[in-house]
Formats: sequence, structure tokens, C-alpha cells
Amino acid sequence: MNKKIVVLIISLIAVLIGMLAIILMINNTPKEEIKTYTVEVYDWVRIKDLTGDDNEEKIDTTKIGKQIIKYDDKEIIVEVKDTTPPYIGLKTAYNHIKDTNFTFEKDVICTDNYDRNIKCEIIGEYDLTTLGEYDVKVVAKDSSNNKTEKDIIFRVIDKSSVNNTVNHITIKEAKKNMPEGAALMIDVSKWEQVIDWKKVKEAGIDYAMIRLGTQKAIDEGSVLDEYFERNITEAQKNGVKVGVYYYSYANDVEDAKVQAEWVLEHLKGHKLDLPVAFDWECWFFFNSFDISLHDINEIARTFLSIIQEKGYDVVNYGSKNYMENVWDLDEYGVWLAHYTDKTNYEGKYIMWQFTDAGRVDGVNKNVDMDYYFVNTVE
Repeated sequence: MNKKIVVLIISLIAVLIGMLAIILMINNTPKEEIKTYTVEVYDWVRIKDLTGDDNEEKIDTTKIGKQIIKYDDKEIIVEVKDTTPPYIGLKTAYNHIKDTNFTFEKDVICTDNYDRNIKCEIIGEYDLTTLGEYDVKVVAKDSSNNKTEKDIIFRVIDKSSVNNTVNHITIKEAKKNMPEGAALMIDVSKWEQVIDWKKVKEAGIDYAMIRLGTQKAIDEGSVLDEYFERNITEAQKNGVKVGVYYYSYANDVEDAKVQAEWVLEHLKGHKLDLPVAFDWECWFFFNSFDISLHDINEIARTFLSIIQEKGYDVVNYGSKNYMENVWDLDEYGVWLAHYTDKTNYEGKYIMWQFTDAGRVDGVNKNVDMDYYFVNTVE
């Protein structure tokens, strides 16, 4: 064989061996592992919050699961998890009147921050036709296997044992317990009918929340409170400073948008001294709405943000129980409902509705009475 050809073949073999070695070396070099970060569902998180890189892009945390995020020639995996247990709207005891209809699944709020329409399981026996106390356990589990359990006493009671005694509170009594920095306020609607606002003012009431309107019913439109115009005109004419509230049955954010715009339309021509309040108390129907705790907060947030963007102060109305367990709206003011002489609610609030049995001259019926903390808004 020609010497030159032999050399050429040997050279080619050497090149091929070299290339093969390089390929093997590359394949055997461990690839840099893609980092995985875990975040909580609905948390507000940017790429820079996880990696430290200077990237302001917000991560979508509205759905649980893994997602690959590419940025600046880099790649990370973000796993969105739900670690929050469901909420069961029960205290340690539940009273039910004998021989009346009851279904735990319909009558007890059982919900989750992420899942919609989760079910409660009732462990234990009870008899709606027999008076007595029954020990049962209520269990709720979401799709992420977060679980809440509550041991409760289920009491079947006689109708005659229900205490309907109402302890009326006069202005004198209300002032005796009035916190520092507060003033007396009432909140009214058509249910109080014709109010003599001159007498209300003379009685010592300087502030009032007046119902502007309400949703007619679930999935229906809004209607103006039939006493709204009279109440707001007469109250202001007599020196009572006012705000308004809207009673909602909204079960999605589109409802909330429509209702907020309706409120703004009917506020034209009226000057307010107090906030506009969102009043959602449709808890009896909550399970049937197929919404989560996140959803109901987004409904309220949508309404309040639209009103606030037009320059109004806003508050969200709710009882102590729901303020502590359902509502998560730290960016907005709170109108607390807690019927007691001294509340142990630890959050901040602008208004505190402390009774629905107030007695005020000028109002012919029992009326909701509140403490309004003047310097929190003005």
C-alpha cells in the first residue's frame, strides 16, 4: 500500500478517535440541574424574589402544579402548591330545632381557599327527631389533601327553648361603653321606614351609614333603597354626616363590576363624608355558588377597587367570624359587626356595629348602632 495513503488513513483514524473522545466527554459531563422553587397558590411572587436575579416578571400562581419559566437565557421550575386547609364554618356547638329540615352539606359553610364546592363529611350519628346532644366530627379535605377536622356538639333543641330576648341599648348606655376616639353612628335602610333625622341629630347621633341599594336577588339586577333619597337628604340637612352601603349577592367578579358601576351612577350629585361599604352576607347560599374563598375575596376586591378609583373611601362589612376566617382584604377598611360590649377582634377597623337593638329617638324601630372612629378617615 502506498505510504502516503497509510499515513492518511492513520491520520483519519486518529481524528475520528479524538472526535469520539470529545463526544463521550461532553455526554458524560453532568448538566447543570434546573432549580425548582416552591410557592404558595395566589402568593404575589416575582422571579427576582426566588432567584435573586434582577427580573421583575411576576409569576402566575393562580393554578397549582409545576411550570417551566424561561427568562434571560435561564430556566427555572416553579411548583405552585396549596397548603392551606379548608374552612368549616362551625363553632364547637351547633343548635338545631327539632323536626325542622337540616342538611349539613347545605346548611354548614364548608369551603377552601382554592377548590370550589368541596364537601364536608359528617362522622357520627344524630337524630333530628329526638332532643339531645350528639357528638359528631366534621371533616373537610381539599384536592391537595389538606384536611380540617372539627369535633362539635350537635344539639337538637325544642323551639320553646330558643332565647329570643333582645337587650335594647340606649344612646346613654352606648356612650358609657364608647371607645376612645369614637363617635356614635347608626346604619339604616328601608326597614326603619320614615326617620325623623332632626330628632336623631338632637339625640346625639352625628354619623350614619345609609343603604343606597341592594341586589334584588341572586343573579338579578340592583334596586335603589326606597328610602335612600329621603334618608340622605334629610340626614345631611340636619347635620348628620353620611356614608352609604350596598347589599350584594354577587357570585362572580362580573356581578361585582356591574354593581359598583351602578352604585357610582346613583352617587352622582351626593357628597359623602363617610365611606362606601360593600355588604355581602349571602352565607346561607355560599355552598351552592361553587366559589372558593379566593373567589369571594376577588368579588369584594373588584367592587371596592372600582369605587375607590373614583375617589371614595371604602370599607368591607363583615362579622368578626368572617373577618377572621374568610375576608382577606388588608388593603381596605373594615366595618366590623360584633354584638358585644367589648370586642376582642384584633384587626384594624374604621366602624364597629355593636348592636342591632339600638334605641334612638327619631327611629320608630330597633336600629343598628355603631361606633365610628372619626380620625381613621377624616
